[in-house]
Amino acid sequence: MLLASNICAFAGITTYQFNSLSWGSTVGANRCDGKTDGWISDKNASEYMTGRTDAEGRLYSQGVSVKTGTSGAGATSVKAFTNIRRIDFNFCQNASKGKGVIYVQVGDHPYDSIIVNKPATSGSGIYMRDSIIKLTTPLTGNIRFWITCSENAINLNTITIRSEDGGSSPFTQSSFQLVTDIHQLQDSDQIIFGVADGNTNMIMGYYDELVSQNNIHAIKGVYSEGRTVVREDDNAIYTLWKETGEDNNDTVYIFQDELRYELAYLVASGGKTKNKLTLWTDVVSPAYGNYGFWRMNIDIDGKAVIENAGTSERKYMQYNANDQLFGCYADPNAQTKVCLYRKVPAIGTDDPAIAVPLVNFGDKVLTDATLSGSTSVTVNAVKLTEDISATLKHGNVFSLSTNTLDRDGDFLTISYSVTQPGKYIDTLILSSTDVTVQTTIMLNVIPLLSIAQASHANDFELIALNPVVVTKKYDKYIFIRDNSGAMLIYDGTNPKTGKPYGQDLTNGHQLSNVIGRFKNYFGVPEIQPTNAWNVAAQTVIANPELVTTVDSADVCRFIRLENATIDEQLTINGIPVKDAFNTGLIERIPTTTDAIVMIDHDQVQLWIVKQEFTTNLESVHNDASELSDQCTIHNGKFIHNNQLLIQHNNQTYSILGTPIN
Repeated sequence: MLLASNICAFAGITTYQFNSLSWGSTVGANRCDGKTDGWISDKNASEYMTGRTDAEGRLYSQGVSVKTGTSGAGATSVKAFTNIRRIDFNFCQNASKGKGVIYVQVGDHPYDSIIVNKPATSGSGIYMRDSIIKLTTPLTGNIRFWITCSENAINLNTITIRSEDGGSSPFTQSSFQLVTDIHQLQDSDQIIFGVADGNTNMIMGYYDELVSQNNIHAIKGVYSEGRTVVREDDNAIYTLWKETGEDNNDTVYIFQDELRYELAYLVASGGKTKNKLTLWTDVVSPAYGNYGFWRMNIDIDGKAVIENAGTSERKYMQYNANDQLFGCYADPNAQTKVCLYRKVPAIGTDDPAIAVPLVNFGDKVLTDATLSGSTSVTVNAVKLTEDISATLKHGNVFSLSTNTLDRDGDFLTISYSVTQPGKYIDTLILSSTDVTVQTTIMLNVIPLLSIAQASHANDFELIALNPVVVTKKYDKYIFIRDNSGAMLIYDGTNPKTGKPYGQDLTNGHQLSNVIGRFKNYFGVPEIQPTNAWNVAAQTVIANPELVTTVDSADVCRFIRLENATIDEQLTINGIPVKDAFNTGLIERIPTTTDAIVMIDHDQVQLWIVKQEFTTNLESVHNDASELSDQCTIHNGKFIHNNQLLIQHNNQTYSILGTPIN
């Protein structure tokens, strides 16, 4: 009895990935021969798709496809497995279709089944997901599976078998995980620098004189959902070393690029007028002091303030989204903060272990009285003899789908429900006999703000706006307003499409779900978008607001000045006039002028949108011979030396008011 108990103390794991219509398979990198290992086809499937990974790192459209025409396709394992405790199926459908049943049978025992329904959300069916069959009593025998399909297709990717004679856990792979506490960092850790922004899929590359130029260039990275893990990339790995600071108390860090250059270190070599993050062969410089040493603080959400210990004025390491590079800046909030991903070794195969990822729900907008949501995580475990208990340290915001998980690992759904904005943090505790592991759960809830409220935000604070209306769009400049005020959206690139967020916007569009980082740019309140917004039809006419006076409180407003005269200094009522939108309109005669109020380094300006003559345009000079033989007619007006000629009070003027004799 004791011997049997030891044999069943834990289950090994064998994962088969299918790669042909006749259910050919691999285990890891080894191809099964179909004679000693693998599967014998009962009925062939219809096609095999290699699959891809999306921007969030999710695998989709992969596996052997069973369509309605091949319904019932399946296979039987060559080997018999002993004491099978669990069988996991990883599969997908297409974007919005695919339904049927996955059947599995061990030996001559009754079969079990998994019902596959149509995707609940359009588009979600393409992503790989897992379903589990747990056996109440461990069974022994060959495994047979088959799939009946009643609509479209079901694509089977892998089968994972938990059995007494299985191999090592496939979850014993190392990964680069988000650092949320400075004490997680150990001497000689391998790290990757990421971007503390939920929509920027870039990581720090290595120094290359051809592309880096004075700073370290960024390369594309693959982040997990929630950005708690980043995919390993040999072009982005640095080695971290811990040192004791000059006062023998604080800790400083060195970042070495030993994979590519061996004895080379990240340094801040910028002077008062330069902006450099670069690589050098030492960490101390006569010009910049300890420019290879760095101090760090890391928030619970992973945002890191990394400050150089040298004498460079520009000493804070940040990510510049406009130039797609990592550099050093004098202001710790000048650009986007970075985050660190630490290489976490694989959980061991010799000792009992539990592994669970950090759970980051990210930034959510509170649009209703209550905000709720959930996510499922995979809890991995090896060599446990008892099931896993799951508890929360606080449990006042987050909740768990179950308090008991299978000893070989399981799925756990974590949910939240909140009624107020704020940052919410809890600790998930998993225990089995003497093995205990903890991980952090994070959620940042953002309130919806009016433009007037948003204009008081701190620089680079993430904000979400109530619905707004576009009053003027020009290139990256998108001016918006609501009932409380006006603001500028300084457009960026949508990482999912590679195009500007506002590419197809025009005046009058209504926008909702406008989320981004706030920036007071020399008096201009602007939001730099981090998400694609929702666009409603142009049901609102973005008319300018009639005013008689203008000051700095009117910044970003779309206004109309009637009978406005531009004087010799090209100002209206002392306010400089600028043709920032390249309209070709700065008329010196009295006009009705539509403009956007802007501030450029504390100076109020009027950016011309449209001008309408208050002088009768029919009085424009109509006799070219009286002026010059070189006059030409353009759109019913006379042009002389590329200047529009205007007649007013019996005098002919150029567009800028120069008299023409």
